Amino acid sequence: MSRHEIAFKRALKMLDDAEYNFSGERYNTSINRSYYAVFYASKALLLKKGIDTKKHTGNIQIFGKEYVVNDNFDKEISKILSELQEDRSRVDYDYEFDSSKMKAKLDLENAKIFVEECRKFL
Repeated sequence: MSRHEIAFKRALKMLDDAEYNFSGERYNTSINRSYYAVFYASKALLLKKGIDTKKHTGNIQIFGKEYVVNDNFDKEISKILSELQEDRSRVDYDYEFDSSKMKAKLDLENAKIFVEECRKFL
């Protein structure tokens, strides 16, 4: 199995984990896993082109250049990646923040949309 296939498989696992945590009312953890689903899906597409980013911000920037600009990845769907990265940072590092069910559900649904869009490019 290639590195990009492994990364995409990990994205799907993160989606499952996000669903599991959402159903268990662990909304912060669900948001975290939703972000990692889109992170690994975007990383899979970059790895397919032989690009291996080391930082989350680099992943977002290079993904935008390689797929949104060069390969017509839906621009609105691509915004999910940076939005979920911001949400993940908030739930992981703002100790006073506690996510709502509605926000976690929105992030989970957006993660599913993003991962399915990435599947089209594999």
